[in-house]
Amino acid sequence: MFHTDAAQAVGKIDLRGLADPNIGDDMITLVGHKFGCPKGVAALYVRPTCFNEYEHTGSILLMGGGQEKGRRGGTENVPYIVGMGRAAEILLEKRGNSETTNLESNIVHMSKMRERLLSNLVNGIGNDGIVRVNGPSNPEQRLPNTLSVGLKGVQSGKLLAKIGDIVACSAGSACHSSNQTSYSSVLKALEVPSGYAIGTLRLSVGPDTVEEEIDFAANAIIEEAVSMINR
Repeated sequence: MFHTDAAQAVGKIDLRGLADPNIGDDMITLVGHKFGCPKGVAALYVRPTCFNEYEHTGSILLMGGGQEKGRRGGTENVPYIVGMGRAAEILLEKRGNSETTNLESNIVHMSKMRERLLSNLVNGIGNDGIVRVNGPSNPEQRLPNTLSVGLKGVQSGKLLAKIGDIVACSAGSACHSSNQTSYSSVLKALEVPSGYAIGTLRLSVGPDTVEEEIDFAANAIIEEAVSMINR
């Protein structure tokens, strides 16, 4: 049985192929606030008949009520569920009079903003090996809205302590942002050199991000990073 955690991908790339009943994944987790819903709602896609195709012991981790098909406890949050469905519909609606969907338009815009942010950091800090992108070298193989970038000679925790009030970003990942001397298992698995991993920043853009915000954030990061490097 194969499960994909698509929390970060939903609303950023087209996931419909994953749900193909013939060749798609068995289960897919989607999180609402990643594509326009309030925080507190998510969905688990379960491929039809997948439970009939795999042997299982019958043991379960959670016992839920009948209204949740036995899979979890609690009562459905109907307004948020409706909101999540509407957000999904909006993503697939056509943009104006064009044949381009909102999702496709958002992908193009977020990619442009992400690349502008990276270009600003490289040009502002210096293109002599200080700035390193974590992940695939091909930008099209990375999520269009997220930039994970390592800054050699910088401790991201200390940098965030200086700029955290004016730039919303995290050190490496949201789950590993408090420790200044270690870094996440994901960066280790990607074989990111320690000098860059310790200085990794995770920055995100959205469909409504504008160039002025990108330039403001980049300038704040550049000023403090250059100061730390030159000390």
